[in-house]
Amino acid sequence: MFFSFLKKKISGKKQKPEEVVAFELPMQFVLNYSEGYERTSLVSEEEIKRAINNIDEYGDIWLSNCRPVITPYGNCSGISCMSVPDGNLQVAVCFAMSDGLTRYSSCDYSPSDIVRMFCNYFERLEIPEIKNWEKGHFTPVSPADEPYYLYVDNEEFKFIDYEDVLAALENLEAGKCSSLLLKTPGCQNGYLEVRRTKDNYIVEIGGNNEEGDWVVLMTRASYIGRIRFWLFNYYHKREFPRITDEWEDITEEVANDE
Repeated sequence: MFFSFLKKKISGKKQKPEEVVAFELPMQFVLNYSEGYERTSLVSEEEIKRAINNIDEYGDIWLSNCRPVITPYGNCSGISCMSVPDGNLQVAVCFAMSDGLTRYSSCDYSPSDIVRMFCNYFERLEIPEIKNWEKGHFTPVSPADEPYYLYVDNEEFKFIDYEDVLAALENLEAGKCSSLLLKTPGCQNGYLEVRRTKDNYIVEIGGNNEEGDWVVLMTRASYIGRIRFWLFNYYHKREFPRITDEWEDITEEVANDE
């Protein structure tokens, strides 16, 4: 930890050595957003409340600290909040490990509860009780991992960034194209495809399950913001959407078409 050390001045007279008093610098925080707003170090209870209560406007929100907060669960690196497809909010607490990140998450809290959790962490360095939350472990994406390629109406685009993905989604929404697909050259992280229909959008994902079997799932979505959320996580975190009952397994159907 960082400390500043203060000593009393020593006069010309020989004096008894003074004790060194250590003062720990206040914890510094940064509030980050995934949509439309620059991150800020001017964190306040009002800013936290505004962001969480307007999460559709701010996107994913995470409060990160400049140095670890020591807890019984490990060294905490921050607390986050995001909107999930069923309309609820997911709150998560993250811990930095030597081999990646351990994350405890829950969807069982109201916006006001989550605001209180954020403020307790910001003001008192206190994390919520996470004993019964869902636990996951994530390893960082290796630089050797393949980059994503973007396909718009089957036309391939290399050397893309997330802004290109958003531009393709905007064109899809405007009817300027009928499909977009995101995957690596070797399909290293599966794929995510969005197709426009007359009434809504079809979202299709393909990848290996925990047993290593290739699985293809499909769902329909009418809200473009939901698709944008899925694309953000798939592009930046290499995470597929959370699978719920609305996803249909079409693995055999796709295999028969090939």
